[in-house]
Amino acid sequence: MKKPIAFFVHHQGRGHANRTMAMVEAFSRDRPVSVLTAGPHLFDGFSRDIELFALPNMIGAGVPTRRLYAEPTPSILHCVPMGLKEMRRTMRMILDHLDERDVGLFVVDVSSEIALLSRIASVPAVQIRMHGDRSDAGHVGSYESSVGMLAPFDESLEQDDYPTHLRAKTFYSGGLCTTRDPVPTREKARKLLGLGDRQEIVIVLTGGGGAGTPYAPLTVGARALPDAEWLVLGPTLKEGHETNFSNLKEPRLGVERDRLSGGGRYCHRFGGRQYDHGNCKGRATARRDARMALFRRTGA
Repeated sequence: MKKPIAFFVHHQGRGHANRTMAMVEAFSRDRPVSVLTAGPHLFDGFSRDIELFALPNMIGAGVPTRRLYAEPTPSILHCVPMGLKEMRRTMRMILDHLDERDVGLFVVDVSSEIALLSRIASVPAVQIRMHGDRSDAGHVGSYESSVGMLAPFDESLEQDDYPTHLRAKTFYSGGLCTTRDPVPTREKARKLLGLGDRQEIVIVLTGGGGAGTPYAPLTVGARALPDAEWLVLGPTLKEGHETNFSNLKEPRLGVERDRLSGGGRYCHRFGGRQYDHGNCKGRATARRDARMALFRRTGA
């Protein structure tokens, strides 16, 4: 019997689950696969036979005392509040699962602490890579503890400052997605959108997790580049006070399949995320013949 492969899948957003489904679909059918996640609903409708284990939701769990809340986070870790029963149960369930299933490989998408836990438990782990400044001790430790890393983007989008010894451990898969629909040509995508061949385009990819990207900052961008057509793909969060601009649109034509390389040569990313994730990805994309319009929120 083939060794099982287990996945830890973070439940915030949809990208972690979508990447996992894209990979698992490509496995041979006789490969045992299990998924441990606090968001099992993210796999509703997935046709491939997997074992799905619901973990406790650690995010937002209450710390029992002010003294424990005030305990500083160690430099080698990121999210380790003290006194959480949910966290103890999560780690215990993961260890029990790895042991009982005799897991051959643990794919972690994504948590530095759980990748470290896998190494401590003597189980080979593959950590999913992300853009951004990940030079802190927690990230570097989890990367060095893994037998390999998977970057769900093309190697040409790698950061110039990424360490050579960690780059050598990275497999660049290219974009991972769950759709099997054909990708239209640049010309066909522009025709679907009613855009001219020379129309400048800014594509905003908001992702499918949470309540949506705040709409107000997008209006600031549309005003700053009035000659560009702004296309927002994904959910947005509107509070009712935003000014609408004629060059800011939310198309519903399935153009998500067009992707950045087909619909235009303009990439927009909002800065300010922890670890500078969006900015680093935007700069990497800009090197691929895409102009980057970068807007930082105040205090970011």
